[in-house]
Amino acid sequence: MSNIYNQAAGATKETLGNVTGNKDLADRGRKQWAEGKGEHEIQKDKAMREEDFPNAHRAGDSAKQAGGATKEKLGQAIGNDKMASEGRSQRAQGVGQAQHHDNLAEQQKKGY
Repeated sequence: MSNIYNQAAGATKETLGNVTGNKDLADRGRKQWAEGKGEHEIQKDKAMREEDFPNAHRAGDSAKQAGGATKEKLGQAIGNDKMASEGRSQRAQGVGQAQHHDNLAEQQKKGY
């Protein structure tokens, strides 16, 4: 579930629990809201780091591409279509991430 959903659902449960006197529901709601809020903060921090240090991700992008290509070739060699498809997908994700990080690096050079 998304962090926004968890925050909203948690707040709703907490409020409903408080209104009805159901302490357990209120506690579960508070916990769900806090988990959603924490995930939101983690995603925000990750996005900021990615913008500040786009070149730091190059090794991970390359590893994802290489791992995907290997998985794809192995799947083809042993006749496992699912493995080959997963490998293609993983390789494409690595390519997409690399392009994204290249764009961030270029924007950083230009001072955006």
